[in-house]
Amino acid sequence: MSGHRPAIALGYAAFVQLRHRPYEQYVRARLGSGEVSRQVVRHALRRTELSWPAVLASDPAAFAWRVLGEVVAEALACLPHPGADSLHRALPARAADAALLHERLGMPAGAAAELMGLAEPELHVELQAARRLLAERRRHSAT
Repeated sequence: MSGHRPAIALGYAAFVQLRHRPYEQYVRARLGSGEVSRQVVRHALRRTELSWPAVLASDPAAFAWRVLGEVVAEALACLPHPGADSLHRALPARAADAALLHERLGMPAGAAAELMGLAEPELHVELQAARRLLAERRRHSAT
């Protein structure tokens, strides 16, 4: 049984190594603050680590992305300004996340989907929804 613990720790370390930088880019785009963004990412990853054995039983990418979103929402509630990300004020969360990662941060669709724990076709559906909703908003604000 003790042989599983180092393997679990290595798996989590690899997970963090792959996601830490894109998570920070995402959070910085949402919150607009480098130091707060780093703290939010650390907190989200720590919450994920504390649940790591259970995370492995589900979809680790989707679980961690959900935790990251929760921690960002908690941080936004504590900040004196609404954050730098207007997409999340205008769109449903998944569509806003997809548009932020792919269109604003320039992440390839496959990488953005994997980061969010989605299949690539699901990401494309979210991107289409974001484009449609933003176009509708522009039309309404122009009238």
